Amino acid sequence: MEVILIGFMGSGKTTVSKILAEKLNKTVVDMDQAIVESEKRSISEIFEDEGEEYFRKIEHEILLRVLRTHDGILATGGGTPLRIDNQQILKKCDVPVILLEASSETTYSRIKADSGRPLANGLSAKQLESVKRQRVQRYNSCADYKIITDDLTPEMVVSKVLAFVSSWNSKVKKHKCS
Repeated sequence: MEVILIGFMGSGKTTVSKILAEKLNKTVVDMDQAIVESEKRSISEIFEDEGEEYFRKIEHEILLRVLRTHDGILATGGGTPLRIDNQQILKKCDVPVILLEASSETTYSRIKADSGRPLANGLSAKQLESVKRQRVQRYNSCADYKIITDDLTPEMVVSKVLAFVSSWNSKVKKHKCS
């Protein structure tokens, strides 16, 4: 694993991970997409049929599998760091965990028309901000570096990620992810 991207929905994880993977000539695993492929149904359908607890369980299992078997870029789901065991895994990981963060206004403008986000569907900007506020501490607790993405292009974010990864690789490592 080269880099793990975490952050709230709409922070740019998927977009940045694709560009980063191309620059590093690595593959990318997008957790949400991996869950959809594993379950053979959309995230919205999983939430409707099974509920959030089931979704988080599957997300945890896929996180463990990806960290054991993948050698590239991981874009986690927005809720991946919500589980304590996922936080602990990310904190101990020998891979840089980078938090992408956007303001509540930017987040709302990026996701308001996306119906594939069951935890955000129908939320006002203020309600979405409240959900985001509840998660911030968990994101910060397992991040090695944070990038505010509001005024940056995806390519600028990737440049910051690459600069951090370069300095990270010259430092003492944490423990293995798995």
